Amino acid sequence: MYEEFYAMQEKPFDLLPDPDFFYMSSGHDSAYTHLKYAIQENKGFVVISGEIGCGKTTLINYLLRQLPEDLIVGVISHTDVNPELFFKLICRKFELNYEGLDKGEMVAVFQEFLINSRQQNKRVTLIIDEAQNLPDKTIEEIRMLSNLEAEKEHLVQIILVGQPELRQKLRQPHLEQFIQRVTVHYHLDKLSEEEVKEYIRHRLRVAGCPTYATLFSDTANTAIWNASHGIPRMINYICDMALVHGYADGKAIIDENIINAVLTSRRESALFNENTNENRDKESATRMKPDEQPTCPTNPDITKLLQRISFLESMISSLNSQLQEQMATRKVRDKLSLELFTALQESLKTRQKIALRYQKTYHRYQKLHSAVKKHLAKQNR
Repeated sequence: MYEEFYAMQEKPFDLLPDPDFFYMSSGHDSAYTHLKYAIQENKGFVVISGEIGCGKTTLINYLLRQLPEDLIVGVISHTDVNPELFFKLICRKFELNYEGLDKGEMVAVFQEFLINSRQQNKRVTLIIDEAQNLPDKTIEEIRMLSNLEAEKEHLVQIILVGQPELRQKLRQPHLEQFIQRVTVHYHLDKLSEEEVKEYIRHRLRVAGCPTYATLFSDTANTAIWNASHGIPRMINYICDMALVHGYADGKAIIDENIINAVLTSRRESALFNENTNENRDKESATRMKPDEQPTCPTNPDITKLLQRISFLESMISSLNSQLQEQMATRKVRDKLSLELFTALQESLKTRQKIALRYQKTYHRYQKLHSAVKKHLAKQNR
């Protein structure tokens, strides 16, 4: 919509975790350094935490592009699953056959895969995104995976990535054995005001915007930082809507007024407005008895709702990836089926030709045999 107006090659503030737009803030740089060190040194359990929308998944996608060739990586995003389903996901990610196997048999198959990989001088890393949704029983099974060790090193490295609730979950007394095995941990913080400014410019520059350095005014950048609290996902939302507003109004510069208009529109939206029909609610409240007063959602309720939204987003993203993989696999399968069908047709044609030749040869043989019999009969007379 606005790309042509601002001379951009693509949209700079898409909400998808695109590693091409990854901005290496000081916090992301530290988190990346911790991850790189943990992978190079084959440290067992690694925990990376951060607020919702702070760029954890984008960081992981960026990391996947930098990994050495001798590393086999599997990424799991569906985490609200029981242990048996979890091991099915592991087998699926590493392309292991798990049909008809129970949990114990799948663990044995995975262990054999790890041993074979180690014999081929390849290391295996399992990355679990949205790990705060893991049930306690599944976390305990993950801990048991750390028992799969070679003589001097781990057979599998496990990286848990999740929201701050992940840290709270791991601090539970019954998970003490798990937390003792965490060798590297880093909490990804929000962006500072200056980093928000550089973040916006970085994404505009990657998108090919020729005015990336001046498109958003300084006052607009400050307003975005105040409204987003330094959360990249919120920055993306505000900036994307600001460009829509700027395009609609024909503005060459995104200033504070446009940002305020975006925020006002967001507050007035039925989806985001916490005071929708406020007057009507107040009138209804005056007619209610004290014990009939509606209760406001508590912070835990809001946290659970945000967790659920984040989980659904990750599920949709994962399902989309699986769909793309299945479509690609289907294309390959269809191509192989077509080649097989063509080969079968050629084989049938060849067999028909051979059958016709055999039939003609057989007829000639019968005639010759009949002629020989007649000749022998004449001689006997």
